[in-house]
Amino acid sequence: MLKNNYYFSSFFWSTLQKILNAILGFISVPLLLGYYGKAEYGILAIATACNGYMHLLDLGMNTGAIKFFSQWKAEGRQDIIYRVARTNITFYFIIACVNMLGLIALAIWGESIFSVTHEQFLQLRMCLYIIAIFSIFSWGTTTFNQLLIADKQMAYTMQVQCVQTVLKTLLIFIVLWADLSLTAYFFWLTAVLALLLVPYAIKCRRDNLIDSLKPATYWKDFRIVLAFSLSIFALSLFQMTSTQSRPIILSIFSANGAETVSEYRIIEVIPQLIIMIGGTFSSIFLPKTSELVAKKNQQAIETFAYKWTTWTSVLANMLSIPFIFCASEVLSAYVGSEYVGLAHWMAIWCLTVLVQIHTTPGNALVLAYGRTKPLVVTSAVACIISMVINASLSVRYGVGSAVIGYFFYVIFVIGSYYTVYYKKIMRLSRWKMFRCFLIPTVLAISLLFLVNFIPIRQEYFTTFPIRMKYISVCIIKTLLWLIPYCFLLAIFHIVDIKSLKNNLC
Repeated sequence: MLKNNYYFSSFFWSTLQKILNAILGFISVPLLLGYYGKAEYGILAIATACNGYMHLLDLGMNTGAIKFFSQWKAEGRQDIIYRVARTNITFYFIIACVNMLGLIALAIWGESIFSVTHEQFLQLRMCLYIIAIFSIFSWGTTTFNQLLIADKQMAYTMQVQCVQTVLKTLLIFIVLWADLSLTAYFFWLTAVLALLLVPYAIKCRRDNLIDSLKPATYWKDFRIVLAFSLSIFALSLFQMTSTQSRPIILSIFSANGAETVSEYRIIEVIPQLIIMIGGTFSSIFLPKTSELVAKKNQQAIETFAYKWTTWTSVLANMLSIPFIFCASEVLSAYVGSEYVGLAHWMAIWCLTVLVQIHTTPGNALVLAYGRTKPLVVTSAVACIISMVINASLSVRYGVGSAVIGYFFYVIFVIGSYYTVYYKKIMRLSRWKMFRCFLIPTVLAISLLFLVNFIPIRQEYFTTFPIRMKYISVCIIKTLLWLIPYCFLLAIFHIVDIKSLKNNLC
C-alpha cells in the first residue's frame, strides 16, 4: 500500500522527514545553546532569517513550475518540459547571483541594522558570506525538485531529505567532538543543505525528466510558467514577509537582539512542526479539489469541505493540545527549566496554529478555484498589522511580540475565508464550516481543563533523571487527555474512522 499509493506514500515520508527534523531540533537546540551560548546561537538564527527572506526571489515559480510540469506530462509534451526545465536552471542561476550579492551587501554594510555587538556582527558577517557562497547550489536544486514532484516522486525527495537530516544530526556531535567554531559549524551545515543538488540532479537525468543539465534560454516557453507564477507571488510575498520578518524585527527593535531571537528560535520548533505536518495535507488535497472544481460538482465540494474540516480540526487538536497543556514541561526537558518563562508564549503560539490549520481544506479549494485576489489583499493588510504589532511591542514583551503579531495575522486572514470564500465563492455554509471546527475543538479544550485538575508532578518520578521527569509528566498528561478525547470522538461520531481510511487510501 505504501509503495502503490502516491498520497499515502507522500504523506508518510513527508511526515517522517518532519518528525526527524523535529527530533534534530530537540537535539541540536539545547546542545548548541549550551555549547555556543545564547547570544552566539542567536547569530545563527539571524543569518538563517536573512537568507530565508531571499526566497521571495522565487517569484512563485516553484508552484507554477510544478503545475505546468504535471500538466504537460499528462499531455505527453515532454519537449516543452525539457525546454522550460533547462531555462529554469538559467532563471535560478540568475536568482542565486542576486541572492548572493544581497547577502554580501548586507554583510558589508549591515552592522547598523541589527541590535548586536561588533564582535557578534563579525560572526554574523562570516555566516552571511557562507550562505552567499552556497546559494548557487541551493537555488540550483529547485528545478530538479520541481521535476521530481511533478513526476509524483515526492516520496523520493523526502527520503533524500531524511538522509540529509541524519547527516545534520551527526554534524552536531562532530561539533562537540572536534570543538568546531560557530562559523565552521555553519559552513558544514550549509554544505550539507546544498548537497541535495547531487541526488536530485542524478535522479532527474536517470529517469529522463530532463534531457540535459546545461542551462538554456527558451524564454518564450518559460513566460507561460512565469505569467502564472507571478499571480501566486503576491500572496507568497505577504505570507513569507509575515513569517521571515519576525526574527529580523526582534533583532532590530528588541533590547537584546541576539538573545531575543535565540528565545524565538527555541519556542518556534514545536509550532513549526505542527504547521509542517498540518500543511502536508494541503499538497494532498489540491489534486482532489482541482478535480471537484473542474467538474463543478457542488455536492462533492460541500462533502469534502465539511468532512475534511472536521478531520483536520481533530488532527490540529491532537498535535497542538498536548504542547499547550505541557508547555512548561516541554521547555524544561528541551532546553532547561531556566527557559520555563517562555512557556505561555509557546502555548499561545500553538493555540494560534490550531486555529490556523482548520482552514487547510478551504485553502486547497481557494487554490483550485484560482480566486486568490481577496486573500492577497487580506494577507497584505494582516502582514502590515502583524509587523507593526511585533515592532511596537518588542521592547516590552520581547519574543512575545512576535507571537501576538502572528496571532492577529492568522485571525485576520481566516476572516477572509468566512466573509468571502466560504459563502460567496464556494457557496458553503459559513456556520457549518465553523461548527466542523468548533465541536471537536471545544470538546478537546473542555477535556484539557478537566485533566488539568489531576495532580501530576515531576516529584512523583524521584528515581528518574531530571529531563526524563519532565518527559514522563508530558506523556502521562497527554495520554490522560488523548485517550478520552479519542473515545468521545468515536462515541459522538464526530469522525467516521472507516470513511477516513477510505479517503486516505
